[in-house]
Amino acid sequence: MSLIKQFVKLSIFLFVINNVTVFAQDTSYRFKNFSQKEGLSQSTVYSFIKDDLGYIWIGTKDGLNRFDAVSFLKFYPSNTDSNSISNRSIRALVKDSDGYIWVGTDGGGIDRLDPKTNQFIKLCDLSVLSECVSELNVTSLNINGNKLLIGTRNRGLFSFLLDDNIFKKELETSATIWDIVLTEDFLWLATSGGVLKVGKNLTENFLPEDNIRALKVLGNSSMLIGSKDHGVLKMDIRSNKIEVFSDELIDKEISSLGIDGNKQIWIGTDNNGIFITDNQGRAITALNAPKTSNDTDLKNNSIRTIYTDENDLIWIGLNNAGFSNYYKYRYQFESFSTENTNMRLPGDVVLSFNELDNGDILIGLEQNGLAVHNIEENSYNTLSAFSDKNIIAILKDSKKQIWVATDGWGLNLIKDQSELNSISTIDNLTNESVLSLHEGSSGLILVGTYKGLNLIENGVVQNRDFIPDYLQDDRVLAIESLNEEEYLIGTFSNGLIYFNNNSKDFRRLTSSSKNNSTKKETPERIQSIYTDTNGRIWLGTYSGLVQFDRKNEQFNTYTTADGLPNDVVYGILEDSNNTLWLSTNAGISNFDPEKETFINYSIQDGLLSNEFNGGAYFKDSRGIFYFGGIKGFTAFIPEKIKNVSLSGEIIIHSLNVDGSTINTITAEDIEIQHDQDYIQFEFSYLNFANADKYKLEYRLSGLSENWIPVNSRRSINFSGLQPGEYEFSIRALNNLNGIETVSKSIPFYIKSPFWKTWYFAVALVIVLFGAIYSLFKYRMYFLLKEERTRNKIARDLHDDLSATLSSISFFSEAAKRNQLESSGKYLQRIDESAIEAKEKINDIIWAIDPENDDWEAFLTKCKRYAAEMFESKNIDYQINFGNAVYKITDYSLRQDLWLVFKELVTNVVRHSEASNARVSLKKKKSVLQLIIEDDGIGLKDKDLDKGNGISNLRYRSDRMGAILKIESNSPSGTRVVLSISV
Repeated sequence: MSLIKQFVKLSIFLFVINNVTVFAQDTSYRFKNFSQKEGLSQSTVYSFIKDDLGYIWIGTKDGLNRFDAVSFLKFYPSNTDSNSISNRSIRALVKDSDGYIWVGTDGGGIDRLDPKTNQFIKLCDLSVLSECVSELNVTSLNINGNKLLIGTRNRGLFSFLLDDNIFKKELETSATIWDIVLTEDFLWLATSGGVLKVGKNLTENFLPEDNIRALKVLGNSSMLIGSKDHGVLKMDIRSNKIEVFSDELIDKEISSLGIDGNKQIWIGTDNNGIFITDNQGRAITALNAPKTSNDTDLKNNSIRTIYTDENDLIWIGLNNAGFSNYYKYRYQFESFSTENTNMRLPGDVVLSFNELDNGDILIGLEQNGLAVHNIEENSYNTLSAFSDKNIIAILKDSKKQIWVATDGWGLNLIKDQSELNSISTIDNLTNESVLSLHEGSSGLILVGTYKGLNLIENGVVQNRDFIPDYLQDDRVLAIESLNEEEYLIGTFSNGLIYFNNNSKDFRRLTSSSKNNSTKKETPERIQSIYTDTNGRIWLGTYSGLVQFDRKNEQFNTYTTADGLPNDVVYGILEDSNNTLWLSTNAGISNFDPEKETFINYSIQDGLLSNEFNGGAYFKDSRGIFYFGGIKGFTAFIPEKIKNVSLSGEIIIHSLNVDGSTINTITAEDIEIQHDQDYIQFEFSYLNFANADKYKLEYRLSGLSENWIPVNSRRSINFSGLQPGEYEFSIRALNNLNGIETVSKSIPFYIKSPFWKTWYFAVALVIVLFGAIYSLFKYRMYFLLKEERTRNKIARDLHDDLSATLSSISFFSEAAKRNQLESSGKYLQRIDESAIEAKEKINDIIWAIDPENDDWEAFLTKCKRYAAEMFESKNIDYQINFGNAVYKITDYSLRQDLWLVFKELVTNVVRHSEASNARVSLKKKKSVLQLIIEDDGIGLKDKDLDKGNGISNLRYRSDRMGAILKIESNSPSGTRVVLSISV
């Protein structure tokens, strides 16, 4: 048998001890495939690299892609963005120790990418030397310490010192450098003109006639050489000896090489797909893209690159077909259907199984009869005797006879396994639709039909008179032996029934059978009954998995609330670890009775469908489990199934605030203004292996401490948040145990409006107390001012009236003494004094009256007084008050200004003997000037400081804060200037 034929066979069955052929699991390679349909920028993939955040970067013929396991972020050159990538075609990617990714383009040279900011810088912009070549066709990259090595198409090898930013040429060659590999002492280049070995002062060329596309170091002493001309070669790097790695691959055009976590060699070719070998070139497995493929098949045989990440995921870049991703624990179940590319099942809906003595598997199909799976020939054969029939159940009895139950065509018996199409029909069944078969003791065959139970002995249906009426009209779905005479019968409507064949006793089993409880908990529609190695009885029902305690006749039910994927349980099988495998309407579940835990498997694990069928479950002599469903069947060795999953990484990469984006990967101390009402967090869950094994939840601490399911979303929105401190968190929980495996949090702060801040509150309190204090001071000021005003009025009344009133008193006494001669003169003096007193009182009242705060009223009073006084002495006068607009609200100032004005006018009239007088009042900037001039006799210098009048003028001027200036030279008249700062 050829190696290829062995592979095809092994893709279905394994070989175990004693050369027994069993179902092949480890040799089944299935992929997740991605193309432009899923969002990839272009379908030819040249390179992969994983950054320190966990993103996968993918170089294509048109664009660089960042992949987050769900979507692609694409990067292209832009004429308007100096930080964009240099070229559309990305040939090589490598990551340095600082986390930067160096991007080699086909014609645009090299860019340095910062994955945290997605910003590109051209290498030549970093270089300190002017000799940098910016338009290189880069074909390969590698990092040697602090040196970036750059392989090109026909331009040789270049280097760039990462610490010193020095670009230089290392090696001149006209060949294309496809790959760069490092060993301890040498640099190895895979070129279109052989393998170049470069050392200090040494360059050697091996296989100069070969186009070498890939190199891969094996251990410390050997290296694989991928040749387009001679397959895979192996080189001893100490002796330089080269030999053929595998004869079977010698005619294959090798394009790439990779090594997985099991030290297997992955060999990519230009046209023949992928070959997988051990490190000696043996046990070759070929992976090809079939003409008619499933979703998990390799999509193209032209392989561009193979990349293995730190989690042992294999990334395969394809030519014109996108890329494929392989994880050995992703698709652990092998499924078979009419769509299988290597061998096609005759029908998709599988209803039953059993095994022939030669190891071939009998498969009962819906409307497609009975098929025989021939292991040796790796084929299916449909038996003509059962064409187009529904095969509901298959039983191989202790005599090696095969009983075949059909839906509507009765029960058939194959007595000789060598004559599978030679059948006999069992007559006298209560119904021709047979649902279940079971062999009891002494060759008794128990047959469940749509119309109750039938017993067959020696091929003859027995009398049914002892069967109760409720069972005769019910469907019997499952039968299980308790011992040689006792059985359990699972029905559609009457639950679980006990049957004793010796006494012909039947009894419906309910929780109230022995404990007299009125509450019946008997499950209905029992699909399967199984007794495990510990004697526990399990029921597969439409209401969950049920454990039946026979001694106490109690039922304990497990449902979706306990971890079961679906409450409909069809089949039950037990593995060597004493755990149960269940087929349901939501996949397959592995139940540990001791721990009472479920591990669930679905389409994401390799099942073609999550929906299975009743009766379609079987364990063969080799320990292989079979479960049939609506899209074929699934077969596996349960001990080979590994519950291995990768938790992945969570990256919260951006925060959108009212349309503005914040990079949360680099941002620190995020503050949001109180009026920025809408915020949106965007995140990635970087699980490229089995994201379906985890569920994501988010929480916004500061708003709520509850975790909320994320589902398929990758962004979370909030609005109307109050000012304060918050923390947005995402976590991944293992679906199996609910344990948190990875989480990420971003704190942020929403600033309060200034009127809600503590310092504003403090300032407000200070202002409030200040205002209260100011009001108090203001009130006190006016109270004191009022008191001062009262005191001043009292003083003025005392000062201005006391002398006048004293004169009146004096003149009155004199008049009394001289009643005849001089009384008229004294009375005249009294009258004058009274008039003077009245004028002084009027002046005081006028000064304190608020209504006289009006400047026009003050000017009018001054004009009127001056005119009356000048006219009384026939003095020609001019009064000019101009634009001296001012408001005097200070009572003291108004009174003093009036009295000064009055005194000056009075002096002109009484003492100047003037013929002309001029009065003016004007305002210059902030100074109010009162000027009174006359052409009288004037004052002598010695008189300027004498007299009460002059003293009063100076006193009142000082009290107003004014400057009084008197200019007079006898006999040239007098000029008085009063300047008041206002």
